[in-house]
Parts: sequence; C-alpha cells; structure tokens
Amino acid sequence: MRPSLLLVSGLCAIAHPGAHADDPDAWCPPAQQRVLAREDFNAGLAHWQVEAHDPRTRVQPVMHQGRPALELHAPAGLSLWWHQPLSGDYALRFIATPLPAPPEAGPALAGRVSDLNMFWNATEADGSAPHPRNGAFAAYDTLRAYYVGFGANGNTTTRLRRYGGDGQRPLLDGWADAPEASSADRQGPMTSATRLRAGEPVAVQIVSRQPTAHDPVSQRWWADGHQLFEHREAMPLLSGRFAFRTTASAWRLEHFEVLACTTPATP
Repeated sequence: MRPSLLLVSGLCAIAHPGAHADDPDAWCPPAQQRVLAREDFNAGLAHWQVEAHDPRTRVQPVMHQGRPALELHAPAGLSLWWHQPLSGDYALRFIATPLPAPPEAGPALAGRVSDLNMFWNATEADGSAPHPRNGAFAAYDTLRAYYVGFGANGNTTTRLRRYGGDGQRPLLDGWADAPEASSADRQGPMTSATRLRAGEPVAVQIVSRQPTAHDPVSQRWWADGHQLFEHREAMPLLSGRFAFRTTASAWRLEHFEVLACTTPATP
C-alpha cells in the first residue's frame, strides 16, 4: 500500500511509510538500546493504575504457558496506566492477545474481539500528569496525547489520533470499514494487517523520539513488525504517560518493556 499524507492543523501523519516500515530497530542501533523497565506481572498491579467504568471489570495476574501475564476482562471502558512517565528517545513494546469479551459486556458485545487501543505521551493540557478518571472514554478528551485504536469499533477501524488538550482529538489517518469510514480514513477498508483475530497475539511497538533534520518523524507505531503509522509535527509531544485502553473486550498482556536509546560511549 502506498503511503498517504494528511495535514490537520499543521500535523502530518503517514501510514505505511517506506524506510522504517519493516525495521523496528531503525529508531536506535541495537547496541545503544537499554532496557528501562520490564514488567513480568509477578507483582500483580503494583506498577499499574486501573481506571474502569464498570465495577465488574477484572484485571488479574495469570499464568499462561508457564509465564506470568495479565488478563483484562472489561464489560465497558478500561484504562490501564503504566506508573512511570516516559521521556527521551524510547520504545515501548508488549504483546496483547484478544480474548472473547466477557458476558457482562451484554448480549450484543459478549464474545467479540475489539479495541487494542492505547494513549502515549499523555499529559493534562498544562503538561502535568494525567489526573484520575472514571474509565469512560469521553473523560479523556481533555488530555494531550497520541492515541491508536487498533481493531476498534467492533474490529472495523484502525486509526491514529492526536489529542490536543482542548477536547479535540483529530483523526490523522487510518483504515475503516463502512459504515464507520470517514474522509480521514485515507487507507481505505480494513485489511488483514489492521484487523484483530481471536486468540492471535499482536506484538506492538511504539517509538517516541526527538525529531532531527535527517529524520523529522517523532512517533512510529508497529504491529507484528510492520509499521502502520508515523507522525511528524512542528511541536511534537515527547513525554508523558502510557495507558492500555479498551472497552467491552478481554485481553491478555505479556512481555511489556520500555527501552531507551543511549548515547554511545566516547572512546
């Protein structure tokens, strides 16, 4: 698929670009990558903040194939915030496996797979840390953040947004099936690369970095080793919090880690 370019209030997003599309290490030479944090979920939710709109939501450590993981069963909106703010040149990686939505989601939504979503570099409009919210999606509209919704809206859309801190969250680019499709969904209908499949893990990587004259892109987003989105703008968001976000769905999270790009040592 050819890359497309979309300008929204001075913002620029490209889907399926060329040079970095299949090289998740292009943001930083592997020898300079350093693990900042690794979550094996042995400590349960000690490193996470749960914001759930439905009290029947379950977020619990489990053992999966002999390894600890975290399972989320969300009848309604759920945001799971990583405790550490992130800044500098970093990559965030995890594996998420869609499970059938719980019965509590209601007869119309139970059993579906949907909404592998996330905020990153999220702050309040004044740059302070996000304050607690009740898990309802609209409650986050006042954040400044980047947001990807992968397989959202019942697995009919995959989109990149930028939250401006003013209640606006313009759609920068994406894929969408009818009737969800809008003029901003420049990539056309959903594809096998942008759609969730029940029980099949998705390896996510987010890269946030200071843009340079050589490479003006500050944000990149991969699924299963293929870059779906990149973003550039004059004043990028380069620090803040990360949250896994979903609604009326169930997920298993594993292998969460944050890496930094370090300056090579002087000989």
